[in-house]
Amino acid sequence: MLGYQANAQWRDMSDFVVHFTKPGPPYHDAYQNMMSILGARTLIPGAEGFGIARREAAVANLHRSVCFSEIPLDQLARLVQRRSLYGIAFRKSFILSQGGGPVWYVQYGSPAHLAMKHQLDQALAAKEPQKEPVWAVTPFVDIQGDAHNAPYSYRFDWEREWRVPGLLRFTEYDVAALFLPEEVHTVARDFFAWAVRERAGPGYFCPVLDPGWKAGQIMEALAKHTQAPVATERKSVQG
Repeated sequence: MLGYQANAQWRDMSDFVVHFTKPGPPYHDAYQNMMSILGARTLIPGAEGFGIARREAAVANLHRSVCFSEIPLDQLARLVQRRSLYGIAFRKSFILSQGGGPVWYVQYGSPAHLAMKHQLDQALAAKEPQKEPVWAVTPFVDIQGDAHNAPYSYRFDWEREWRVPGLLRFTEYDVAALFLPEEVHTVARDFFAWAVRERAGPGYFCPVLDPGWKAGQIMEALAKHTQAPVATERKSVQG
């Protein structure tokens, strides 16, 4: 349900994170890209890394990550404008179990930034930089500042980002919800039913939500899913 850690009134928090797909290769369509991810049961990071050391050539590959947002499920409008209407939601507990976690937004020039920079310089000067333990932290650290703090003159802390370094492999049972425009909900459900029936791929029988829905609509959809056991639905699909 909406809220945080069984507290329905904590509406500024969420137990979920969402990864929104974007138009672009391989299918140039956010919907097809999402369906491809679900079919492969894998989220693959893009070529560009994230975090404070993403531009360091020696360790850039360690900063390629899959990104999510912990914005509450009924407040995703601004994020949807930057991404798309198509998203995959997971419980935070699953992301944590896969080595993921929230991003730490550090102010440019602050003591924390300078301390982290010192650690980076030491690690990069080591005999085998890639083996330094600091790189387990740096994908989760973003430096942000104001217009005069180039190259960190941006603030994206409103995205409330989480990351998983590297690939994220999952099963259909790990997905907490799918986000799609309401007009294609039936199409998606029918496709997953066909995939299971024909043994053509996984079936996702989690709640299907529209990112434009209000809180009441989302809560109603989640409640209906809770009342209708998934096992029964899978059994009926498989005949």
